[in-house]
Amino acid sequence: MIDKNCRSFNFMFRKPDAEVAEVEAILANSHEKWMRTTHQCPAEPSPLVYTITQAAELKNPLYPSEGTTGHTMMALTEVYRGLEGSQAHMESSAGWQDIGVMLEKVIAN
Repeated sequence: MIDKNCRSFNFMFRKPDAEVAEVEAILANSHEKWMRTTHQCPAEPSPLVYTITQAAELKNPLYPSEGTTGHTMMALTEVYRGLEGSQAHMESSAGWQDIGVMLEKVIAN
């Protein structure tokens, strides 16, 4: 159950539309697979929520008819039962082979 004691990571990315496919591939083909194989109950890390969402960045959110900026807003959200889960996730990330790619291609720039 999600409650006030839960801890979460919410990474927001603003990427040019031309780079979205590459970011999607990194997230789906590497990060999500790693999460599914290493983050399982009952031991931590065991996320309550793991989701990746995206939407075109609007020039004017009040008037979507004005079009988009040519960028996509993406979000990666992970929710853990508490501090222990989020710390276990961070400790385990050192074992993920593509952490450097994630930092370089997704989080940076």
